[in-house]
Amino acid sequence: MAHLSSSLPELTRALRAGGVKIGSGSMLDANAALAAVGLAARDDVRAALCATLIRDPADLALFEHVFDAFFPLQSWTLPGSDPLTAKSKGLEAPPAARRLAQSLASRGDVQLLRGPDRHERIATGTESRLERLASKDFEQMTVAELEAARRLIAAAPARSTWRRSRRWESDSAGRSVDLKRMLRSRQTDIVLFRAPQWRPRDWVLLIDISGSMAVYSRMFLHFAHALSRGGGRIETFVFATRLTRVTRELKESDPDAAMRAVSRRVPDWDGGTRLGESLAEFSRLWGRRVLGRGAQVLLLTDGLERDGIEVLDLELARLVRSSHELVWINPLRRHAGYQPLAAGAGVLARHAHRNASAHNLDTILDLARMLGPRV
Repeated sequence: MAHLSSSLPELTRALRAGGVKIGSGSMLDANAALAAVGLAARDDVRAALCATLIRDPADLALFEHVFDAFFPLQSWTLPGSDPLTAKSKGLEAPPAARRLAQSLASRGDVQLLRGPDRHERIATGTESRLERLASKDFEQMTVAELEAARRLIAAAPARSTWRRSRRWESDSAGRSVDLKRMLRSRQTDIVLFRAPQWRPRDWVLLIDISGSMAVYSRMFLHFAHALSRGGGRIETFVFATRLTRVTRELKESDPDAAMRAVSRRVPDWDGGTRLGESLAEFSRLWGRRVLGRGAQVLLLTDGLERDGIEVLDLELARLVRSSHELVWINPLRRHAGYQPLAAGAGVLARHAHRNASAHNLDTILDLARMLGPRV
């Protein structure tokens, strides 16, 4: 037990290097789980570590390959052996091969890809690094690639949609005669024209930060920070088991400082999803304040509601009536055959005006263009 526990910190460091978020509490849970299941069966040890260290299903494949690299089946012997000395030559390349290579770089196990895959990694003449990064799923990015993606999102030009105001302004090229102004000035022999004024449309962003949305919600918060530079009022809320307003935190000019402020403000990162209750809280506390001028609502969630859908159906109908447009942004749409079969997803698909995805840089920038200057 002591031998395996001494190897656990190194395994954890490798997972963290690959982008898996593991806290000290998870480490304590892992030690307790190992003490409970014992070390006789390798599958029991694997299941105990997976259950306590991995929260996001997208990290399961990485965990499996890192575990196999640290504790190969042929070296699974108890006291006296050192499973960490076994190499993982010939390991098949997983979907997140670059994350795995980065995880094991400190051990020297970086020859994880077979010949054709290694050639692809160094072939710079067929596809630029930026193009590969733009089309790569956020879940499959290394820590360094995620940082590069954040910088690209922060540097993207901010755009605003526009709404027609009820106010008018004088305009010699306008098509409408400004009769009121002509009567006030008593210059009935001169025809004056007017044109409607245009104002930046307000935005309301509702971002799901539950465990299944962790990577996508963090990248979308960077997108929200970039949007705040485009004019108009931007209101941002995050939710998992409760709703939290983070508009003030995102006003920080530096995106990293803004994300740190959001992390300190939000108590329920990576929790379950109570979408209906969160929308009900938004409607009760904030709906009239932020939706009064026909705001455009962006709702980022996969629709995996933990509770029943009755409240969700009611609150989405209310949200649609109060907003200019509801855009449902669902990272699961990255799958070609995706269908909203989950109960919550079906309700969202029925109420949303438009659907979009935000699982990589291309889709984030496409979303900005789709929401470009419209009236």
